[in-house]
Amino acid sequence: MKVEHILEQGSGARNEDYLIMDHNIFGVFDGATSLTDVCYEEGKSGGCMASSIAGQVFLRNHHPLVRLGTEANDSIRTRMEHCRINLSQRCGLWSTSAAVVRLKDDEIEWFQTGDAQVVFIDRDCGYKVAARREDHDYPTLNMIREKGRFHPEVQRMVETVRQGMNRNYGVLNGEPEAEDFFRTGVEPCRNIKTVLLFTDGLDVPCPDPKKYKDFSCLVNLACERGLDGLRDHVRSQEAADPDMKRYPRFKKHDDIAAIAIHF
Repeated sequence: MKVEHILEQGSGARNEDYLIMDHNIFGVFDGATSLTDVCYEEGKSGGCMASSIAGQVFLRNHHPLVRLGTEANDSIRTRMEHCRINLSQRCGLWSTSAAVVRLKDDEIEWFQTGDAQVVFIDRDCGYKVAARREDHDYPTLNMIREKGRFHPEVQRMVETVRQGMNRNYGVLNGEPEAEDFFRTGVEPCRNIKTVLLFTDGLDVPCPDPKKYKDFSCLVNLACERGLDGLRDHVRSQEAADPDMKRYPRFKKHDDIAAIAIHF
């Protein structure tokens, strides 16, 4: 088995992604960029706090992944209460997506919530997305394409979508409703060549946002160039579009947490 990984800050003030690799458990976590400027322990944003708390809980590796998801969600709530966060102000909740796998003898246990992804690639470079889900940022990205990133209506849409946490889409943010959006399962190891875990900073830039993301290009690049080559392609495409006009997105470069497990 060979493992590649990337943990890289984007163009924001801090890296809100988090990554774990320990024995047979691997995971990536994408903390949501805070809608306030408030920082907490050691200058961390709410997104940083959520992703690191969740990652540390999964590292315990002592229960089924779905139960660790519940424990991670509860731990985020406990830390918010300790920091006196107003839990009724939902846009201020600390939140993170998560994609985690645990390797067993002949199968792979997986857990997913939010927009972090688990993708299984077979020996012919065909692929299967563990939890195919609608992109909750699709309406906002469409608006960015039409009006530009910094239009006032875009910011209002960002806030509206954030209010949809654990109502329309899932995140770990301390709310009990988060568990309704947990996706988990077991995949047989036979014929699997690579398991990809990644946050959306690794998504290949697309000029035309899709309600359901197409990962064909991402998988092909990962097969042909490896994880670093895929990252380099994404970053070069973004660098060629500094004004975010060709490829609608929230920032010039997003944070990346990614793991490729090759068998």
